[in-house]
Amino acid sequence: MPLCARCTGMYLGALLSLAFHFWQGKQGSLPPRKMVIPLGLLFLAFAVDGLNSWAASLGTGWNFYETTNLARLITGTGAGIVIGAVLAPIFYQTAWADWIKKSSLPDSKALLVLLAAAAMIILVVYAGPQVLRYPAAVLSILGVLVVLCLAYTTLALIILKRENIANSWRDLLLPLLVGMLTALLQVSFFAFLRIHFL
Repeated sequence: MPLCARCTGMYLGALLSLAFHFWQGKQGSLPPRKMVIPLGLLFLAFAVDGLNSWAASLGTGWNFYETTNLARLITGTGAGIVIGAVLAPIFYQTAWADWIKKSSLPDSKALLVLLAAAAMIILVVYAGPQVLRYPAAVLSILGVLVVLCLAYTTLALIILKRENIANSWRDLLLPLLVGMLTALLQVSFFAFLRIHFL
């Protein structure tokens, strides 16, 4: 896989979550308060496993358990679901003139659908046949670009003072172009640093 287990899970989970939100239409409300705890627990598991891995890499013996690639993949996927659940509504609220004041993730039933789909992704990546891992690898890289592009497009809409005026994707061509170019610049910059300095 081109990314580590944690990042593979995170970007595949984010791509899944964003696809789920985009499938629902322009529903731009953030998840309701009752969803904060389950989403918060998903992100907390990601943070705890990440900090535990970091502590283990220091060799100080401060880590609480020996993490595995499966744990990294699972917690990363959970964090990706949270990223999509926050990024999609923020993008909608910023981009669309006619965004709908409704959440695509209103209750635990919708979250369970996402988690079931995420479990299938985890199974394919961790234990699936090699032929299915290639599309997963490509999709994980696509996930990086999509997440960065949406984040930078949202920022571009604010900087260009074009919030809430788009009625179609065509109206978003310039901000999307700015977002994609900025995402590609960031990825290229970090790749350059990694190749030449690490």
